[in-house]
Amino acid sequence: MLLASSTPTCVVNKRTRRVFVAFLTTLALAACSPVAPTPSRTPSLTTPSPSGPDLRQPGAATLAVDQLATAAGTTRAIRVTIDQSTASMTYIKDSAAVTLGWNNGAIAPLDSDVSYVGQTSFYISQFNLDNVGRMFSQAATLADSNTAQELQINEYNSGRVLMTVTTSPESQTIFFRADGSLINWLVFTTSSGVTEALRDVAGDGVDVIAIGLNDQGFYADVRISQQIIERRTRPAKLPAYTAQRTASVTDQAFSPQEINPAVVANLLMTMPGTLDKPDTPARLLIDMRNDLGVPVIHITVGLTTKDFSLDGTDITNELS
Repeated sequence: MLLASSTPTCVVNKRTRRVFVAFLTTLALAACSPVAPTPSRTPSLTTPSPSGPDLRQPGAATLAVDQLATAAGTTRAIRVTIDQSTASMTYIKDSAAVTLGWNNGAIAPLDSDVSYVGQTSFYISQFNLDNVGRMFSQAATLADSNTAQELQINEYNSGRVLMTVTTSPESQTIFFRADGSLINWLVFTTSSGVTEALRDVAGDGVDVIAIGLNDQGFYADVRISQQIIERRTRPAKLPAYTAQRTASVTDQAFSPQEINPAVVANLLMTMPGTLDKPDTPARLLIDMRNDLGVPVIHITVGLTTKDFSLDGTDITNELS
């Protein structure tokens, strides 16, 4: 006989119907019940829980990275990444790169394409992650995109470690200092632009043998030895970077604190028009090659160069 029911249909002998009906019903219900999924032993870090914490909130990213450091057993890393809801930390263990991922408090090893090739390691506590949301907001304003933003901490140039915010698909990489402050996009014809550029290339109090502006950016030349010159360059939209060259230079060094950013910015802004070449950007060189005992500002527009004292007075005729 066929039993009409919402459960799977079963064939039962009449003589045993009453005895087995309850048993068959139990079996039928069991056959139709869904099987519970087997819990994963490794937390998934590719699909963040929608109910998980927002690492853009003040303090949240710091807590997540601290938990990663505790799990890793070290506070030194060669790379840290943070997005809206996940974080990762790559550190060195037995001379190899190891990456741990964080998702909603769960920590697990991650496959990573990061290999250890001598990158500079850093203490994660040296980087201010207390307000990742603010950095994401500032980056979105400059890059004109906030799609899949990710913050990274790793080596940028010559051992210097910085924070960056990128998007996917990638737009413009935005850089931040260790204290969380934005590395601004600079306009070198403004006092604020020259001030920040000077701080980035010579803010450590070192004496310089030249300050300049060329197609690569604002730069300072520093004598490392009698044979080695280090050029520190600050592009308009990128952090400062360094490069060394061999050169025998006898020019006298001077303190960059003698330079008035407002004077330099004004000369860079006005001289193209003064020399009837408003569409030609001005170049800058400040040095002590004229043996006056003080630095001289040289502004070049096209093929014409004018010389100025540090207060902006034209002394071209005096030096000719």
